[in-house]
Amino acid sequence: VSGQKPHTVAQLKAKIYHILYEMGRSTHQFRLRFKNQYLKDVSTIADYGIQDSHVIKMIPLSKKSYTSDPLQASASSLNSRLSEDSLQVMLQKEVNTLKLRERLCVDMQVCVWILFVFGVITYVTAYWWAAFYKCAFAIMALYITPKYTRLSGFYLRMAERNDIRILALSIISGLLCLSNILTLYFLHEKACPYLTSPFQCNRTVNFSVPVYLIETFVFGGVAVFAAILWRNFTFNIGNYIEPVLVEEKDIKYIFISAKSSSTKERRTAALDLANMAASSDDNKYALVTAGGLQVLIDLALEEDVGIRGYAIEALSELLTIKAIQNQFVDIGGVYTLLLALRTEDEHVVKESILALCQLVQDNDDVMQKIIGENGMDDLCHVVNNCSLELIRLVAGIFLDVSFSETLRTELLRHKKYLPSFKKMILIYDSGVQQLALQTLEMVTINESHMLLLHPELIDSFLKAIITSSDLHVKTLASKLLLYFLEVDEMVKDVLEHPSFMDALVSMVHFASDNVSQAITARILSHAAANNRDLLADREFVDLVRTVQVHAVDQEAWMLTDKILLMKQQ
Repeated sequence: VSGQKPHTVAQLKAKIYHILYEMGRSTHQFRLRFKNQYLKDVSTIADYGIQDSHVIKMIPLSKKSYTSDPLQASASSLNSRLSEDSLQVMLQKEVNTLKLRERLCVDMQVCVWILFVFGVITYVTAYWWAAFYKCAFAIMALYITPKYTRLSGFYLRMAERNDIRILALSIISGLLCLSNILTLYFLHEKACPYLTSPFQCNRTVNFSVPVYLIETFVFGGVAVFAAILWRNFTFNIGNYIEPVLVEEKDIKYIFISAKSSSTKERRTAALDLANMAASSDDNKYALVTAGGLQVLIDLALEEDVGIRGYAIEALSELLTIKAIQNQFVDIGGVYTLLLALRTEDEHVVKESILALCQLVQDNDDVMQKIIGENGMDDLCHVVNNCSLELIRLVAGIFLDVSFSETLRTELLRHKKYLPSFKKMILIYDSGVQQLALQTLEMVTINESHMLLLHPELIDSFLKAIITSSDLHVKTLASKLLLYFLEVDEMVKDVLEHPSFMDALVSMVHFASDNVSQAITARILSHAAANNRDLLADREFVDLVRTVQVHAVDQEAWMLTDKILLMKQQ
């Protein structure tokens, strides 16, 4: 597809319909698919990350109804036929508009050439000097008048700023038309007295009047053509077709298709519902009022990945409205979303997580349902088996749960969740690491004993300190490590870990603000107090002095000074 870059999927489809019109296949119905995902008409091209030279597949829609129920078949076919008829009417309207543009451009060029010829003839009329500005205007108009064909579009430089050029041309041509009317008046009233003889007056006037009269009509024609063309240039391909593609379809017919025995019809119904839910808030309320939540939940439980994906997309859009969320939770929708997390299709999983993200914000009841439906197992399954993007979303949900006073302890109550937290702590993405560590910090601040039940995390904290280049990640991991150092039974596990000294070196070299320096100084202080042999270690002492020299925090300086005094004793 060439020409002006479309903004929405509907505009892109409109361009394709124009191509099909030229091929004599304008009634061909199709969907667009990119990276195994069907494109919604109401979405923008940018929503799917589509760039120049990317390949988008056209998937034809079958016109045959596969349902065995006559009522469903007739309702579905009627809805489809009405939509197709409206589309064909709008397509023909767009084609006619473009044909008018092409014809106007040709007519304008003809008029401008006539003006140029009469501009030259003006040189031998009573006001011979007018020939110069009339010829100059004709040359300018020839340059400004765009060259356009419906199949090829604008030529070369004429593709930009046509509306402004044509509007200026219309105004100037109108002024010249008025000027010619005034010229005819002066020619009749005042021109003859300035000429030397009556014979010359009659001959010049008799020749000039028809020339100026024809020029007046041509100038007026150019002004009118240019004004119409300026109005025509406000039209872009898709202006008429796009509203038909994204129009509100009859919900009743869509629901009938959603209960059809045909997988294709149910998939089409799910796509229509997703489009409606994404188009406007009014559509969202209309769907819910008509019982759309239960229909979508039923579709979301389908085995077909396409149907399930569209249904969950629609639910995700509906759940952006706070008033819809409680109704969704009451009819058991949370279980449906959690079940979808086990799907192998990442698009379905992503839409499910996005819907859950909408639900868990400041809603303890939803969080309780997630825990009660073994949702933690499903979320951990996503962390262990899905892409980084989905892991980041799940990490955000864990953080939301950690803010709940009654539910935060569930995150560390079972050891089966530890592998997921370890993976998030050590993953090569500072955003995920921060979310995971902040979650553990929120739990530990209120229930510190929960963290101490899992000494296996010491290894993850130390490795995160060593491998991460993000100061915030290092600081959070150091804070959590400090909890183990403050408990006598756990100190040995930390100090004897093979990576402890490497982690200390990394902390000291990266500690640049008062918080990170204070935490580092505390760790050094606990290490020195519980293992006096470190005071004889030159590397350890050098680290203490480095923190003291660069300390911007009084607590950090005092703690390191205390360590150095211990060494002297």
